[in-house]
Amino acid sequence: MILPRVLITLLAACLLSACAPKSETTLKPPPSEPNPEPQVAGDARQRVGELAKAAKEYADGAAKLPGNDVAEGRAQLSQQFALLAQILPMLNGPDMSGDLQQQLRIIESSRGLIAGASKDLSIEPTVDTGLRAAHRALGSIAMRAFGDTPDVAKALDAMRMKVQELDGTSDAIHRLVAAQAVQASAQAITKMSDALTSRLSMAKAN
Repeated sequence: MILPRVLITLLAACLLSACAPKSETTLKPPPSEPNPEPQVAGDARQRVGELAKAAKEYADGAAKLPGNDVAEGRAQLSQQFALLAQILPMLNGPDMSGDLQQQLRIIESSRGLIAGASKDLSIEPTVDTGLRAAHRALGSIAMRAFGDTPDVAKALDAMRMKVQELDGTSDAIHRLVAAQAVQASAQAITKMSDALTSRLSMAKAN
């Protein structure tokens, strides 16, 4: 009996398919490369490392205040405000609230006014304004991210007391109290930096 042409064609196609070499899609894929390290983790390590260096520089500068004379004290205060403007974004991270951005602008403005002020012009109101903004900014960051670090709150309480004390002082006493406020802020910043370093180490260990 002669098979119908259609059946012969189907049988031939099946035989050809069975004998044909396997396509490349059936081959085992090459071993995959290790997953690259998340960029966020790398950014965090870099940010915390830079923060530690900046915090040390800020603490070293704070220890030199109020300076040997008025001119030196002004230059050092201007440098402290410049460092603070760099440190705050590192402490906070990339998502800054509108209020924190406002405090940062005040600090940067205070730095500029102190650096450019005539030696005959009092900078005391500018210093007071800048230190109040610094305390508000650090307090906001501490409340949001460092509630479990009591030493930070203690240092910020000391800073707050010194900032309030500025209102009743002038001249050499004002410079001394302002220096003490900056030194208290340096203690808070150092504690925050240490806490972030510790958290990063624990995350890496896990």
